[in-house]
Amino acid sequence: MLTFRLTLLLCLPALIGVACSPASAELGIGDRAPSLSVLEWVKGAPVDLSRDAKKRIHVVEFWAVWCPPCKMSVPLLTDLQKKFKKDVVIIGVTEADAGRNTPSAIRGFVKERGDAMGYTVAIDTGKTTESYMVASGAMGIPHAFIIDKEGKIVWQGSPLEPELEGVLTRMVSGTYDVEAAKVEQEVNQRLDQLNMFAQLGQWRNVWDGLTEVMKLDPANGFALEALRDIAIQELDDTEAFRKWVDAHLKTNKNNGRAMRVLAATLWGTGDLSNRYPDLALQAAKAAYDQGRQREASSIAIYARALYEIGDLDRAIALQQDAVAVAGESERDEIRGALEYYRQCKALQATIR
Repeated sequence: MLTFRLTLLLCLPALIGVACSPASAELGIGDRAPSLSVLEWVKGAPVDLSRDAKKRIHVVEFWAVWCPPCKMSVPLLTDLQKKFKKDVVIIGVTEADAGRNTPSAIRGFVKERGDAMGYTVAIDTGKTTESYMVASGAMGIPHAFIIDKEGKIVWQGSPLEPELEGVLTRMVSGTYDVEAAKVEQEVNQRLDQLNMFAQLGQWRNVWDGLTEVMKLDPANGFALEALRDIAIQELDDTEAFRKWVDAHLKTNKNNGRAMRVLAATLWGTGDLSNRYPDLALQAAKAAYDQGRQREASSIAIYARALYEIGDLDRAIALQQDAVAVAGESERDEIRGALEYYRQCKALQATIR
């Protein structure tokens, strides 16, 4: 059985409140944020994005009083509003209805929470929900959109995701890469679409889709592992995978991160007969050439490749170099690998 099931990517908005965005969505990252059409500002000052977007970063979050995950997001959004109060305005937008989300229920919910719901709240006319949620293809609430000071959407997703705070932090510091986010959005949309083929067992279609994903994101570890496992377990066509890897190597040899991911994936199968030591060595060497004496991870990946083919002396020497340049967060792991290589070297001497 395939160990990496693409169905893990399926969205279950009704159960967990996380939204998906299909590839056919009209609104996405990089697009200009629609204006807010508000029936009533329940809490906080009114916001006009055409006027206020250039002043601060805005978060537009869609919720409802009956939604349990939305209630979970309230304290998180309140904390974020406090943390980024000088740079960010958070707006909770909800569309009133005649059922459980009536205007009076919304007002009561906000009043009851008081300062514990410490951000702007608005009742939608219905147009805001349509121009954001429907246009983006979002299928569940809570769902949030981050709008930059140019008035463009730079991120969307569940406010329950830790990623929201990370994006805001990078937005405030000016280090957020919008273009990379656009690629990530397209990759995720394509992976979502492949779920249908996976559930139907149409593995050749999944394979073809994953190769397109890898063109968009050559370092996508999930897609790469899925390609490997599909070739081995579903298509029984390891030669096709070898040919694809060879082409991927030639195309992306100057992409150090992609080469590190490729090398690790190629020796990541449990069955030794399905590892590709020659290609893994090429990928690791390419990563090393790109990050030589600068990136501990690139040095370590080449050391691992040398260890895999039995060149322990060179593996130990390189791993020592990796330890010397490693940052604090990765040093313990890299040092642990060095000790393992040294143990293997010592054991080697006992059997000669």
